[in-house]
Amino acid sequence: MSDRRLSRRHALGLTAGLGLAATVSPSLAFGASAPAPSAYPKGRRPRVLNVLTESSLSLPERTLATTLQGLLARRGGESLYLNLPGLGYQHWLDDLVSRYGVRARTGDLWTTVGRSGVRGYVLFRAGTPSVNVATTLAGVTGAVAVEESLEALAIRNGLRKVLDVRDKDDRWVFETYWPRLRHDVVVEQRADIPERLRDYATMAGALAFFDGNSEFRATVVEALDDDGTVIGWGDASAGEDGFIGPNSSAGVKALPADHARNLSVLSGIHEDRLTQRGRTLEQAPDPAAHYVSFVITDGDNIQWALGDFPTDPRWFGSPRRGEVDLGWGISPSLIDLAPSVMRWFYDQSVKDRWVVGPSGGGYMYPSRYPAGALDKHTASLARAMGRADLSVAQIIDFDAFENTRLWSSYLKRPEIDGLIYLEYSRYDGLKGKVVWSEGKPVIAARTMLWDGLDGADEASVTAELNAATRNPFSTAGYSIVVWHAWSKSVDNVLSVVDGLAPHVKVVPPDTLVRMVGTHAKP
Repeated sequence: MSDRRLSRRHALGLTAGLGLAATVSPSLAFGASAPAPSAYPKGRRPRVLNVLTESSLSLPERTLATTLQGLLARRGGESLYLNLPGLGYQHWLDDLVSRYGVRARTGDLWTTVGRSGVRGYVLFRAGTPSVNVATTLAGVTGAVAVEESLEALAIRNGLRKVLDVRDKDDRWVFETYWPRLRHDVVVEQRADIPERLRDYATMAGALAFFDGNSEFRATVVEALDDDGTVIGWGDASAGEDGFIGPNSSAGVKALPADHARNLSVLSGIHEDRLTQRGRTLEQAPDPAAHYVSFVITDGDNIQWALGDFPTDPRWFGSPRRGEVDLGWGISPSLIDLAPSVMRWFYDQSVKDRWVVGPSGGGYMYPSRYPAGALDKHTASLARAMGRADLSVAQIIDFDAFENTRLWSSYLKRPEIDGLIYLEYSRYDGLKGKVVWSEGKPVIAARTMLWDGLDGADEASVTAELNAATRNPFSTAGYSIVVWHAWSKSVDNVLSVVDGLAPHVKVVPPDTLVRMVGTHAKP
């Protein structure tokens, strides 16, 4: 990447454990009773949650707790929940209790271990790749991951050692166990993060690994199914395209989620379909108006959606949200991974409308995706968008805007009305151009709000919009403004809105896309 300031993530064969007569199959994670087919492994619906405040646990205890959580999520009923009260996790817990009838009680880790029926442990050493090995093998064996400092306590609580993997690494577990692991999902997680996302890896029976941008990482990605998913985050020290690019070339997408908690529990809820509550505008266009939509970046980010996005006043937690129509990005994977969370966001929306974050079902560059994998991707994306009442998707790519063959794969799907295109560097490099595929628009961002970049400050954006073409029967009569999630806030957007001339009208992004498609056809 030529400008580091444009980084989207800157500032971002055994039997044990459950006492079963055979190995716990990863397929149990699917939740066979789900009313709608799921694109991702799912836990089973919880009935009772033993709630542990994450900060009350030591780092080794967190690894134990999350691998236990993943195992319990396979069978439903009683499980545990790691709460971070200052973030969105309190909202999700309260919602599980009030809307879905889940019972929550204050929990104790070792009491929960004793009640779980788990009888085995995989021994690992903190700060080494063995934590990923233990996480992976917890899913294979049905045993929890125990750090060596907790071993004596684990034995006193009735656990027996199933494996000692303190001298093993990710390559060893891949070479030894890959035939027994999922091939549609892997979890990319650093060894120095002891708990986050490990519950989901265990529940799903997925490989957990991290090896920078190495040949081994390429081997793992290439071993995945077409349109497989890497959940987590890679080594972005030299730019996120350093691993998203190889993913894309292998026909694999990424879901940024390396700081996500409780996905094994949240995925246990099922929603066939959800409906957005925010308003849409169906109106005859004003021939003297210029229409604009404001859309946030980074909506593909699962961990952010679960964490501080709903509470931070910069974003969805802003007390000023609802003063103007705003576009927010969201991952369609939430309809499977955390449907109660998606429903909560929709229920809280007033003038908020949601579009799919880049570049559809997950973060990838469509121009680098093999054609067959892209068609598989967009078919799955369209199903998820239909279930989640989403009609517009954001795209990030490199110099691909004019390649309408790519956009046909998306826009031939009836669920998708149009695309918002962001050139990797800069997002507004195409200044509002529109191309057409399948009779539907692909609209490039006209301008953006981004701290420290020329022309991306509030005064410049306001002036550009006020001077823009007033003709809704031309593509020039519409603008999409993307605002950078990590350097701008709702207040910054409202500063622009407050300075707009009366002829500049703010509409939701899905409304704008439909207006372009209806009134500004080539």
